[in-house]
This record gives sequence, structure tokens and C-alpha cells, in this order.
Amino acid sequence: MNTITTRISGWLIAIGVMLLATQVSASVNLAIVKPVLDCGQLTTVNFSDKLGEKVTLTSATSLKTDKGTFCQVKANIAPAIGVEVALPQQQWTQRFLQVGCGGLCGQINLSLSNANGCVPATQGEFVVAATDMGHSGGMMDASWAEDPQKRIDFAYRANHLTAQLAKALIQAYYGQAQKYAYFMGCSDGGREALMEAQRFPDDFDGISAGAPAAFFQFQNSFFHGWNVVANQRADGSAILLKDRLPILHRAVLAHCPTLSGVNDGLLANPYACTFSPNWVKTCAANQSDKSDCLTAEEISVAEKLYRGAYDSAGNQFVPAGLPLGSELRWPVPASANGHSMSEMMALPALQSVLLPGGKQNITTMRDFPLNKQNFTAVAQLAPLYNAANTNLNRYMVRGGKLIMWHGLADDSVSPAFSIAYYRGVEAYLGKQSTEKFIRLFLLPGVAHCGGGEGFDQIDLLTPLMAWTEQQVAPQALMTGKSAQQANMDMPPMPPQGKMPAGNVSAEVQFHGVQRASSPLATAIPPLKATRPVFPYPYIAQYKGTGSPDKAENYVPVKSAAYDNLLVGKPACDFIGPDNQKNYVAKGGRLEIQP
Repeated sequence: MNTITTRISGWLIAIGVMLLATQVSASVNLAIVKPVLDCGQLTTVNFSDKLGEKVTLTSATSLKTDKGTFCQVKANIAPAIGVEVALPQQQWTQRFLQVGCGGLCGQINLSLSNANGCVPATQGEFVVAATDMGHSGGMMDASWAEDPQKRIDFAYRANHLTAQLAKALIQAYYGQAQKYAYFMGCSDGGREALMEAQRFPDDFDGISAGAPAAFFQFQNSFFHGWNVVANQRADGSAILLKDRLPILHRAVLAHCPTLSGVNDGLLANPYACTFSPNWVKTCAANQSDKSDCLTAEEISVAEKLYRGAYDSAGNQFVPAGLPLGSELRWPVPASANGHSMSEMMALPALQSVLLPGGKQNITTMRDFPLNKQNFTAVAQLAPLYNAANTNLNRYMVRGGKLIMWHGLADDSVSPAFSIAYYRGVEAYLGKQSTEKFIRLFLLPGVAHCGGGEGFDQIDLLTPLMAWTEQQVAPQALMTGKSAQQANMDMPPMPPQGKMPAGNVSAEVQFHGVQRASSPLATAIPPLKATRPVFPYPYIAQYKGTGSPDKAENYVPVKSAAYDNLLVGKPACDFIGPDNQKNYVAKGGRLEIQP
């Protein structure tokens, strides 16, 4: 039995008294520090000198909440980085939390995701900051990227400068620096989280990176683009449609063991199972009732979507495709001539964000064939946007802690990337060193940043604080299933295998319903079941006694089947050490800094 298994087994002795990690002491008790300035006086402070960039505070006003009043500062960092910072006026306990954003950002939202029940956060004890990443607009709007400076700001500059400004505001407002600084984000926010650890290791003491879209250059091009082209006939019509997905999902659950010892439809390791066309009944040529079968054409599409983008020469352009068990949310159209969520993701990005130069004349995926030449084209800006640098030595040495997590039924960002990246860090820094400051947690049945059929109620901030402030590494995360589980990104599977098409927006599909901006975390909802999630490569297995709905009745078991995960080339050549560059905007174009 290795060291981590021994630690986990010992930890399980106490798990029976826990419902969620929030019931464990999260942090050291820090004294409350009161402001030394009135809120409005912050607008008289010169923050430009402190940042070395032009800073304009547009307002500093009181924000009343159920847990006290905040000084809410709104600011702009040149040229156009919008920032908001909420500073507690009565109960600051010397902690700072910056939150990431999803999609292509363009909005400021102070909401704390995946921190429900974290006591200091629910009590309003954190300074909370967020940025729009240098542009305004919808989360799917890409037109801003035709300005090269905005590309740099989105890639890495905005979050770093926001952290610097927030820390300067804290120093001015309270007369002292924060004791601990944290960053939490999911989706692009997860990419932002990894980017901070990789590029700016001194910004944050503890970082949580959820479902990171860190393989950015290939995510919205080859990953989502493949979901479109692999599902099209020569005339452009779609083959596999939404109302056919439940048939495929049932076939997967009938043939893939959950590995947890509980037949609950949640695959503890979807990569332990390989799809076979024989699992699905093939419809006869002239069969009119197709409610329990798929056509050979539909099955062929499913095979391609599970594998992910590849070509006939054997090039694997993404680490893997859509995971088994995620079928109910697959981004396919509702009708043969409809548009899919993947198309809505890929086209704007290819037009304005991913390729060098100005706006590209790409109106359909046929204008951008998924081949080696175009992979090389999007790879040009990987050193700008990608957060796949495995050299985290500086973050490790300075004592930083990083919790990565990913839903195993994620239909927007493949969990295979998070696994491949974690393995890359292990390969570079060594397994023992990596375990000292990184944990990767994979959540069965959970969709993109939450939702899905799995246990998606999770507080990541509490264990991150415990690790950062008390050096208590998370041996497991406690997850829960809400008593009123609401799957926000797709309707539940109805009987008879028929799924309503619905009219779900891409933002909801891939990034969830945005909460109203607030610097307070919410309470834990009523739960009908709890379950532990152990660090990769361990899975939670039911002991066979006691209720399967209680976390204490599970033990960690190593899943060797992750070794079979397809992580081919050239995709994984872009996961490695020191593969990022700094850029400047000159003459309307991007240039690498010498």
C-alpha cells in the first residue's frame, strides 16, 4: 500500500462525521481588521504608480448585503480592463479571493462558485475581485479579439493586473496586506487559474482550477469543430440529433461498469470503457420505428465523437473526445439543418480569436478543414493563450497549493486534458513533488462546471484554505447531490428515449446559469446523498455495507485503466515545460517580447 493510500485510509476513519468538507475547520482564526480609510477616499489614491499602469477608479461606494457592508470599487486598468473589488467594512479576516470568468468573458461577476457553505465566504469575510478580462460583451462574443492588445489582456494580463490592483486597494483601505490570497475559476476561469500558477506564481497562495479550458487553441477549433464536421453529411446536414442521444446513453450504461459498486449510472472512470458499435441495436434499412435503435450512420458518428479529432494519417489533434456517460448533453443539433452548441463555440473563435491577424473569412467549418496544416495554424498562438506549461516549479517552491477538478461527464472541455496535464506535471517535477502541492479530482457524472447526473454540490474553497493555511492536504473532497437536483444545462432524460429539443443557449449549455454578482458564498442546499471523490488516480468504491448514499461507506481504489487513455500526438506535444511567451501589441499586430 503506497503512501497516499495509507493517508486516505486513515482519513476515512473520520469521514463518518462529515457531510461536506465545509464542516471541517477550514483555516486558522485570523483577527478582524477594520478599514483605516472611508470608502470614498480610495478614489483619491494614486494606484497608477503602484501598478506601473494607468488606473482609473470610476467609483467607490457602499454595497449592503445580509452579512454586512462592502466598499465596492469599480476601476479601469488601461487600456480597457474592467475591474470590481468588494472590500468588507466590518468583518475582513485578512483573506483575498479573486474569481475567474467563463466563456470568452466580457462581463464582471463577483459570484463565488463551488464554495457553498464555506463559512468565511458565507459570512462575507473575503475581499473579492473580478475582471472582464479587458473587453465588454457577451460570453460568446469574439469580436474584441480583432484588437491585438485585447488578446494579450484576455490571455494573461488582465487577471494579473487585477490581482495587483486588488492587493494595492487592500493595503490602502486596511493599512496592511492580506494574509492569504486565493483564486478560483472554472471553464475559462480554470484556464485563468492555471495561467496564474504558471505565469505569475507569486500572485496567489491557493488556486482552484475547475474544468480548465487550458488547451485553448485546440479547444474551440479542433475539439468543438470536430463535433460539427464528424456529424455532417456531404450536404451539410447533421446525422446524430439530440432526440437520439438517450438511446446511446442507455447502451453505454448497459455495458460500462460504474466501478463504484453502485449501479447508479455514474461512471467512476469512463476511460476504463471503450465504446463498441455492437452495444447499440442497428436499425434496419427500412425500419420505421427507430425508438430503440440507431442507424449505422449515427453509430459511426458516435465512434468519432468519443475518439475526438483525428485524421487518416493517425494524427490525434485533441487528447480525447466526448467522454462515455456524457451523451445526454452532447452538443449536437436538434434538427438536421439546425446549429449545434459546438458550432456556436467554434466559428466565432476561429473568425476572431485563435488565428493570427485580423478577422478571418470562416463562415462554416468547411472553411477550416481539420487537418495538420490548420492545426499548425492555430498552434501559432498556443504560447499566448494555452495554459499547458508543466513547469510549476516556482509555484511549488513558494509554497503555493493547487486543486484541479473536472467533471467526468463534461461535454464542453474534455477531462482528458486535465489528466494529460497533471501527468505532464508529474513527468516534469516528479510524482512525489507534484503530490506536495497539486491534487486532481475527477467527479463522476458531473457535467461542465456542475450539473449532470452526478454529485455536483461541492465546496472547494474550504479544503483549499485548509491546505494553504494549515498544510492539511485534501485526501478526499466531499460531494453532494441536491435534494432538488436541477440539471440546468439539459433537460432530464424522459421515457421512451425521446428528448425535447429545447432552446438552450450556448452560454447555459457550456457555462451554467450565471448567478447575480455577489461577494458572498451561499449556504449548502439540502442534500439527499453524499459521496467522497478521491485524488486521481483513485476512485470511490462502495464497501457493500451501509447506505450507498452516505460518504463514509466508500473506500479509495486505484484505477489503473487511466493508463489506457488516448493522449496522442501532435496534441500532447503542446503539454510541457516553458511553452509560453510574453507578447506586445505593435502596429496592429502581436509580437513576441524578446
